[in-house]
Amino acid sequence: MMPLAPLPVPDADSAPFWTACREGRLTAQCCPECGRFRWPPAEYCPWCHHHGGVWVSLPGTGVVRSFVVVHRAFDPAFADAVPYVVAHIALDGAEGVTQIGNVRATAVDPVSIGQRVAVAFEPRGAMAMPYFRPVDSVKPEESAT
Repeated sequence: MMPLAPLPVPDADSAPFWTACREGRLTAQCCPECGRFRWPPAEYCPWCHHHGGVWVSLPGTGVVRSFVVVHRAFDPAFADAVPYVVAHIALDGAEGVTQIGNVRATAVDPVSIGQRVAVAFEPRGAMAMPYFRPVDSVKPEESAT
C-alpha cells in the first residue's frame, strides 16, 4: 500500500472546499461581483478586486483538456504512486470552470484528451481527497452530483 502524503491544512479560506469534499461534493469560490471562479480561495477577487466570495457546488463530471504523466515523486510519500496523471478538466455545466486534478486511470482505461471523467473522493481520516476517474469506471454512488 502506498504511504499517505501529509494532508493539507485547511484554513479559513479553504475550509468550505474540504467540508464539501467530506460531503462528496466539488466546490469552488466564486466572485459575486464578476462571477469568476478562483482557486486557491482568496479574500479579494484577482480580476475585479471585489472583497469576499461565495462557495458554489460544481458539477462532478467533465472532459480532460490536457494532461501530463508524472514520472518522478517530488515528495517521498508519493513514490509508490509514480507514474501518476495530472489533468486539466473542463467541468460540465459550468462554463469557464476548470479543475486541475489527479486522474486514476488503468492500462485498460488510460487517460486521453477529450475523455469524460467524474470526481470521486478518497476518505483520509477527517478529510476526503478529490480525484477523477474515467466515467466508465465510476460507480454512480462514487460520483458527485
